[in-house]
Amino acid sequence: MAALRGLLVPEGLEAFNAASLWGEETTGGEIVSMAEMLPMAATKEQRRFVLVRRADRLREADAEALAAYAGRPAPTCCLLLVCDHGKSPVAGALKKGSVTLLDFPAPRDYQLARWLEAQARRLGIVLDAGAARVLAQGFGEDFVGAVSTLQRAALSAGGARPKVTRAMIEQLDARDHDANRFHLADAILGREPARAVTILRNLDQAGDSGYALLGLIESQLRKFLEMRGEMASGRPAAMAVQQKSPTLPPDVRARLARQLESFDESRLMEAFRIARRADRALKGHGSGNALAHMEDLVWRVTAL
Repeated sequence: MAALRGLLVPEGLEAFNAASLWGEETTGGEIVSMAEMLPMAATKEQRRFVLVRRADRLREADAEALAAYAGRPAPTCCLLLVCDHGKSPVAGALKKGSVTLLDFPAPRDYQLARWLEAQARRLGIVLDAGAARVLAQGFGEDFVGAVSTLQRAALSAGGARPKVTRAMIEQLDARDHDANRFHLADAILGREPARAVTILRNLDQAGDSGYALLGLIESQLRKFLEMRGEMASGRPAAMAVQQKSPTLPPDVRARLARQLESFDESRLMEAFRIARRADRALKGHGSGNALAHMEDLVWRVTAL
């Protein structure tokens, strides 16, 4: 999906020509309106890109609006509807028309090792058979977490064709019992959802409250907004980070600068809105649902 968006949306115009929505928070009419908007400053080959996650949570009335749109789609937009479940009002309505639905079933636990080997070949990673088996045994049917760990190991290995061994995966697995609050914020702003959820669950088991973790995340978002203000005045991201946190190690500052560059002001403001929504949910539903609300925040912010 990220590659498709990169092909269709000019760099620097993502805030204008790309939109990310959630099925439970939008309507069919709103989706159609977003799709029919003309793209800003786009060439003939470029389009608006509208992504709707959890589209299976749209209602029947919403599905009817989308089915009508599918009959005469806007030529200037790529509308992508992602459903967690195949049986849903929107899938049923679209099947009746000329829309082709693509099914991407998740690999079962006994298929995961071979599936990971295929993903490694696609990504240009040399993956030992023993490493694939360790990943499969450790993650079961959690293919998202398995691929995230594979990519982390490849980054550690380095090189044009990184080699990932069993020992590297076992070392990462040993480090995965991370209960560091600051690592949580780093994983979220680094767009590493699987790592962030792992840390969040470890923190929850250690007794950290959702309110405390949410406060930490909002504090980091405020720092990013302040540094974005420095960048708006012409200061490079690395210099803005250096001025804000001069005592951090150079590699940590470099990582923060990369994160800062990837979160423009509009994405940061949307992250704040997501955090405020999580805060209301925590106060309205009690601590019993705190972990679920915080996990929802992780997935939403890392998807921006």
